[in-house]
Amino acid sequence: MDIDNWQWFLDRWNAQWRAVQKLADPEEADEEALAAGGLCFPPAGERRTAALERRPGTALPPSYRAFLQVSDGWRHAGGSVYLLAGTGDADWHRDPMGMKALYEEQLDARSAPSEVLMAGMWERALRLSVDSDMTDVLLDPGDTDENGEWAVYVYKGWSGEYPERYGSFAAFMREGHRTFVADQGDDPRFEDELTRELDASVERARVACLAGEDVDAQAAALGEAGSFGRPRARVLREQIGTMLGRAGHLPVPPDTNDPLYVREVMPVLALEHCQRGRDDDWFLRRHGEEGREAAEAALAAARGRTFRYVSPGAFGRAVDEAREQARWGDADTAWRTLVTAVPGWEPYGPEHLAPIGLTADPLLGPLVTPERGRHILTTPRAGHGGRTGAPVVGPERDGGWGLGWVAQDDRPDHSYRFVAVQGVTPRALAERLGGGEPLAPHTERELWRLRHRGGDTRGRCLYRVGSCGGAGDWSFAYDHDPETYQYGRVEGPGALVPPGVRSVAVWCERNAVPGRGRTDVFHFSYAEDGETRFTAVARAGAAEATGTVPDGLDPALFGTALFDGAPPVPAEGTGPGLARDAETRALDAIGAAFGIGLPRFALRQSGLHAAWGPSWIRPPGPGQAVLTFVRRRPAG
Repeated sequence: MDIDNWQWFLDRWNAQWRAVQKLADPEEADEEALAAGGLCFPPAGERRTAALERRPGTALPPSYRAFLQVSDGWRHAGGSVYLLAGTGDADWHRDPMGMKALYEEQLDARSAPSEVLMAGMWERALRLSVDSDMTDVLLDPGDTDENGEWAVYVYKGWSGEYPERYGSFAAFMREGHRTFVADQGDDPRFEDELTRELDASVERARVACLAGEDVDAQAAALGEAGSFGRPRARVLREQIGTMLGRAGHLPVPPDTNDPLYVREVMPVLALEHCQRGRDDDWFLRRHGEEGREAAEAALAAARGRTFRYVSPGAFGRAVDEAREQARWGDADTAWRTLVTAVPGWEPYGPEHLAPIGLTADPLLGPLVTPERGRHILTTPRAGHGGRTGAPVVGPERDGGWGLGWVAQDDRPDHSYRFVAVQGVTPRALAERLGGGEPLAPHTERELWRLRHRGGDTRGRCLYRVGSCGGAGDWSFAYDHDPETYQYGRVEGPGALVPPGVRSVAVWCERNAVPGRGRTDVFHFSYAEDGETRFTAVARAGAAEATGTVPDGLDPALFGTALFDGAPPVPAEGTGPGLARDAETRALDAIGAAFGIGLPRFALRQSGLHAAWGPSWIRPPGPGQAVLTFVRRRPAG
């Protein structure tokens, strides 16, 4: 990274520094530097520069040499460096603290070339820091590029960190100037041509983003302005990052009277806080006593997964509608409801770029994948014109509904079970399973945490519940981490089946026994009017079935075909593993016969209400109802 015009660059920096000194408290101003003309020194000239080059015996790197022709040294070069060397003070570092030996101790055959270079740098580098707070600025002739530039290493002895590397002296000085300007970013009195240019670029990027233009280009423009400390740039850029799945700081002041903060930013920060398991005191102190109640409510909503995102206008009404659609698994329809309403989204003010609070909603947040967040950002909104976003692609296509997709999991221990019940709503099914209101929405990962966070869960199972898709009045309860299958003891899930209602249950377990083989099981049951009409169990390469197979199903699908016809292994209880293709065919056949399916996106990525239920392999407790799978043989 070169500097084309050192005179212009240094003059601007010096003028900005002098302006800051005038704004500072008189007791804090550097009167000595002001009297000397500021940060710069007189040019070194060719003679003094050549004399310096004779000391190392090699030509100086181009950018440092060009710098010396304008200023023979520099005051306040950024960070903790108070004086940067000119021709009279630059000298070899000579590694007085023995850092080379410390760094070489960490090298081995796997060390990267950059690590080897850094270890040798300490003895051969030219030291440029004359006065600093335990900070070395080292110019390394052993680390060069194709233009003859030497790398600069900045080592802060008080930090305990590795030196920070810059590709050239020009790159080091650019970063020093950038840091200086950024340090003034919160002072509205600091203004010059550069800050005005940066602020204008921020506004252009904001309008372009609202018009659905290139997201990456706007983020880059905001990132450049943000690196110079322009406050609006950081606020806007972090909103883009949040919509693209990259959680950031979201530097909006914690004002509980500001709807942008309370409805959009605060829920996102609270959710991240809870997910990382941080100390609540930090979050609460940040909001002060006047905002403590609101902060406590935000944390409680994030932990309890009860936060409901709200937004004004037509988009807010679409949010309410989409939430009810997503509640029981219809994620595809919910997403389409949301994205159709994006053009009508209304910001809370000029620093609001996107509906970021949506990502914290336990039902709708999982719908906003990085790809979909990009779609929202590339859709014109808030009354701005421009090109439309990319075509909407629903997640439930390509087998997203149906049953066969459940088998397509590469994990060797992939196990699951589910029950589908006709004529019972998802909420009623959850209530029948758990004996009360369903739990808050949980993703697959969150459900694992709930199941394993402590407490005695013996005799209880944890399900997610929802609708079985486009076939109408079927509901399901799904468990992706079931208890261990016990042959002959399966009594079914906890669901009360009224007369005239049908239910289907599937239990698939993959289980490798070290040194012995596998005990994979595929169990399928069909019940009607509270009685089991058909049961098929394929286990360890063998199979048996009882009852009358439902119309439209081939009983062979649930026999030894599930093991691709491999013979059982003689060892008791072990056999070949389930064949995924055969398992897929069996599941697809069940789905087709009953017109049911499970929502892939909702179960794999989104949140669904959860419910505790009784074990499938033990008698129910008091007040618990079960579907009892009784062996029935065909009449006659």
